[in-house]
Amino acid sequence: MDNKELQKKKTIMKRIRVFIIFTVILFLAGARIMPVFAYVMESADYRIQRDSINIGGGDSTSTDYSLQDTVGEAGTGIGTSTSFNLYAGYQQMDAQKYLSLTPPDSTTLSPSISGLYGGIATGSSDVGVRTNNYTGYTLSINASTSPAMVLTPGGADSFSDYTPAGSAPDFTWSIPSSSSAFGFSPQGPDIITRYLDNGSSCNQAGGTDTPNACWDGFSTSPRVICQSDSSNDPAGSTTTISMQAQSGSQRMQRSGTYQSSLTVTAYMN
Repeated sequence: MDNKELQKKKTIMKRIRVFIIFTVILFLAGARIMPVFAYVMESADYRIQRDSINIGGGDSTSTDYSLQDTVGEAGTGIGTSTSFNLYAGYQQMDAQKYLSLTPPDSTTLSPSISGLYGGIATGSSDVGVRTNNYTGYTLSINASTSPAMVLTPGGADSFSDYTPAGSAPDFTWSIPSSSSAFGFSPQGPDIITRYLDNGSSCNQAGGTDTPNACWDGFSTSPRVICQSDSSNDPAGSTTTISMQAQSGSQRMQRSGTYQSSLTVTAYMN
C-alpha cells in the first residue's frame, strides 16, 4: 500500500461527530409574553391564580363589539411592578392570554460514528410550552436545510432525512446498510396521533407513547408534533425530541463534523 492509499484510509477512519443546534421561534398570534404572573394563594402542589366573590356577569357580543361584565365586583384593573403583573378582577385574567416556550438546548449526538464501519449516534432535547389559552397550543418543528444533517463547512456530504417505509412513522428505526440517515421521535403528553402506537405500529388513535419509537424524518416545512385543546397553566407541558443518526456498515461516509439547524415553533390554537 503506497503513502497516498494509506493516507486516504486514515482519513476515512477518522470518526464523524454529529450535533444539533436548535433555533427557536415563538408565535403568539397577537398575544403578549408574560414572564412572571401574580397569583393570590399557593401551596406545595397547587396555585389559585385568581379568586372573586360576585353575583353575576358574562360576555356579550355584537357585530362590532364585545363586552365582559361582572356584577358586584370592586378593585379591578391592571397593576404592574418590576417582577409581577396583576390582572385584578373576575374576568380580567381571562382577557390576557399568554404562551411561553422554554427553548431546547443545543444537542451533541453520541458516540462518534466511524466513517468506514458506520454506527449510530443518539441525543435528545426538551421543549417546554405553557399557556392559559382555553383552546390549547400547537408545536411544530422544521429543518433549515434539506437534507437536515450536512457536513460543515461546505456541505460536501450529508445524512439523508429518515424516510419511513409507509405513510406513518416507523415503530422501529431501520435503514439499508448502504445508506445513512438522520431522524427524530417525539415523546410527551401532547404528541399527536401520528406518533402514538399500539406496540408495533404508529399513527394509532388512542395509542400509547412508547419511548424511542415512531421514527420520522425532518422537513423544511413545519411538521406538527404536539397539540392540545386546553390550558396547561401553571404546570406546562414538556416534549422530548429524541434524535438519531446512523451510517450503515456498507456506507462510506465522509469524515468530519455534521450539523443540523432546527426550528421549534409554538402558537396558540
